[in-house]
Amino acid sequence: MRGNPFVGTARVGWMEFRTHLRSPRLLILVVLFALLVFGASYGFSQPSGISNQPFLVAHPAIRNESGADHFFAVGWVADLRGVPRPGVAVSLYEFNLTSPGYEAPRFLQSAETNATGFVVFDVGTPSQEFGYQLRVDPIGMSMVSFYPALLNQTFTSFVSSSSFFSPFGSESAVAVHVMTLDGYPATGADIYIDDNLQGQPNGNGFYGGSLPPGDHVVRISYRGYEESYGTYGGPSSGPVYENGADAVLLGIVFTFMPLILPIVAIAVSFDAIARERAQGSLELLLARRVRREGILAGKFLGAFASIALPMTVVFLGGIAILAAVSGRPPTPSFAATVIVASLFLVAVYVLLMLILSSLAKSVGTAVVFGVVAWLFFNLFFAFVATFLFLVAGGSLTSPGAYGALLTVLLFDPNLLYQMLVAAAVPVTSGSPGLGLVPTGYLSIAQLAVAAILWIVVPWLLATWIFRRKAEG
Repeated sequence: MRGNPFVGTARVGWMEFRTHLRSPRLLILVVLFALLVFGASYGFSQPSGISNQPFLVAHPAIRNESGADHFFAVGWVADLRGVPRPGVAVSLYEFNLTSPGYEAPRFLQSAETNATGFVVFDVGTPSQEFGYQLRVDPIGMSMVSFYPALLNQTFTSFVSSSSFFSPFGSESAVAVHVMTLDGYPATGADIYIDDNLQGQPNGNGFYGGSLPPGDHVVRISYRGYEESYGTYGGPSSGPVYENGADAVLLGIVFTFMPLILPIVAIAVSFDAIARERAQGSLELLLARRVRREGILAGKFLGAFASIALPMTVVFLGGIAILAAVSGRPPTPSFAATVIVASLFLVAVYVLLMLILSSLAKSVGTAVVFGVVAWLFFNLFFAFVATFLFLVAGGSLTSPGAYGALLTVLLFDPNLLYQMLVAAAVPVTSGSPGLGLVPTGYLSIAQLAVAAILWIVVPWLLATWIFRRKAEG
């Protein structure tokens, strides 16, 4: 029995595990972690689609009222889906079209868009020398001019195309806004793409639809008058990853986990040794037939298991939500890698806190040590390492120098965690890691060795420090 260094591990581990499970601290952390993972799984799984950023369209309008022509600048504010934006302040400016130099536009008036997103300015009898700007800060501006050929038209129009991305791929869309010459929505206009009739504008004069990849001609026809616009649809693609759920899971890992998992591990284990020392129970453990290695191993396993169990359940719940929302679960091997890598990161920080808790003379000091450890690896290490690399004359374009920098960055467990996850991302291109792990510089074997060393070295150091402190 004396030859077994881990005598008492199971007993100490169970006591530590039970203590943490009863702790309100762990319950609060698990609830917050679950809210984060579940919320991110649901929110990130929604296709991002077209931007909600509003845009401004301006049209000239001529109305015959009481036998006289009246000229108007009509503005419309909506998003690319055609949803109007009421209550938006629009300013009208006048500028000189014939000025040889720059002449600042002159402010005339401002008004707010109505319930359907429109605003109408009466510009009186405009001169051919002047044009008008409608501005919405910070959206931008749109121009209006009353050129002679305008009287030969039955409508004015605006056409725009855009591409949007989501975890499920990329698509392009076209937005068309058509107004009659007297300033009302041209709901009867016909919209064609490459001579194929697509439909007619809605009650606000807006038409929106998908745009196939390649060059296209958008043609608008209304009451014997036509206008054509060349437009381009970006190449449509499927997801960069095997499926959109993989992209969402990777986004959650890279965005939140290196910040949150260390906090959970530190908050649970920062006082593992310092608490026992402060309560005087450490001496009682040492007086029993429990080896120092057994105490330390029990402390580690108890703290680690109390975090790993709920964390795994939360991850599985997040993956289930992700699969339900996106319609397809993540690739099983990738999901498993995320969970295992997350357990690795938790284990590293629990071991680091065992070292720091053994060094701390009080629980308060252990708290400070934990905060410093979190700040060091989340804010300082990568920045300082890269800064010193560049100051020393290193070049990111030099293969040898860049490889050396990447090797140094393996000393950051957070970056190593991200590299481990990224290396397992299934991608349609067949290139593992999608460039997130620099192919040709770091191999999977090197990452695995680094991960093993991050467990073994802190454990040996924690054992040595704890033994010396206990003997002292």
